[in-house]
Amino acid sequence: MIFSMIGFRLWELKNGKIPFPDGEGLSRQFHHLAEWEKKIWEESRQWSMRFLSLLFRLIIIGIDKIRKWMRHSVSHMEEALVKKNAGKDLQGSASFFLKDIAEHKKKIRLLFKEKKSKKEKI
Repeated sequence: MIFSMIGFRLWELKNGKIPFPDGEGLSRQFHHLAEWEKKIWEESRQWSMRFLSLLFRLIIIGIDKIRKWMRHSVSHMEEALVKKNAGKDLQGSASFFLKDIAEHKKKIRLLFKEKKSKKEKI
């Protein structure tokens, strides 16, 4: 746009003519131009607000869908792990509670054997 303005000014200086009419015609044209510019500005502002609101709405919907998909995939993976581990044979591996009871029984038996052996010696 700047180059066209410079080129136009050089053309004016070379030819010695001013292509725009003087007086009322020029002011009327500038007035129409100003009204046209104002209408375009308002329309473009409204259009951009509509576009931005639609864009933000689509972004929010996309984030929500991704969040739901992630929640679904995590729950699906948890279910798969539970099904996978449920089929394993877990016999033979005692719980800590049962192991503690077994150790306690062994200690008591050893104590009784020691007491018996002491009584027999006497």
